[in-house]
Amino acid sequence: MTIINAVTIHPRSGEVWEDVLKQIKKSTEIMSKHGAGEVRTAVVAIGGGQTNDVVVVSEAENWTEFGRIQDAVYGDPEMQAALAEAGKIATWEIVTAQTLEL
Repeated sequence: MTIINAVTIHPRSGEVWEDVLKQIKKSTEIMSKHGAGEVRTAVVAIGGGQTNDVVVVSEAENWTEFGRIQDAVYGDPEMQAALAEAGKIATWEIVTAQTLEL
């Protein structure tokens, strides 16, 4: 089973777009450093109220690995600082899902 984590980032205004992208780049580098797999970033092109939001997706092999990655990422002082800065320019929602074997 694969665990998929998706963070949808909502910039507070169009004026902060470049700053949001810089924060996302910094955060995804930290995620990769701590073993998050398949880290991808996309902008919502068609999505109603979510149009122009940014989605960061990452994967983990299983729940144990997911927990290890989350502990490492959110325990990292660089990520804590990045999140404090990001909160000034954006909000975000996190969805975590598990793949199903059908």
